Parts: sequence; structure tokens; C-alpha cells
Amino acid sequence: MAWDRSQDADKYEAARLLEQLHSHWWVLWGPGSRSFFAFYLGPHHVAPLEADTPQQLDERIRTAEREAQPHRGQ
Repeated sequence: MAWDRSQDADKYEAARLLEQLHSHWWVLWGPGSRSFFAFYLGPHHVAPLEADTPQQLDERIRTAEREAQPHRGQ
């Protein structure tokens, strides 16, 4: 049986919700790789992120955002 986009409807929805949650990121589900991807749309250079689950990608986005913030007292 061939793959159909509807089989990954939950994955596409998870990517859409993550993108809404993180407005400075473009979030995609990659059906060929079976992974989620996030691309930063802000002013800093941030390498693209990849994760197997939306929860992992959410944490990686949050970590990248924390690391991009200027540290207080420096």
C-alpha cells in the first residue's frame, strides 16, 4: 500500500501547533525522513533543528532560544 498524506495527519498538525507556539520558527514534518524540523526566522544564525517527536523538537527550540538570549550581567 502506498503512503498517503492523511496517514501523517497527526504529525502535520503537531508541526502546525509547534509553529503557532514558536512564532520565530518555521516548523515542518518531513514524511520521508520521519522527523520534525525547525528553522529559525529571527535575526541570529541558528542551525536547523531536527527531532523524532514534537516534544523533543519543542525542547530543542526552547533550548536554542535560551542559548540565543544575551546573558544578564555580561
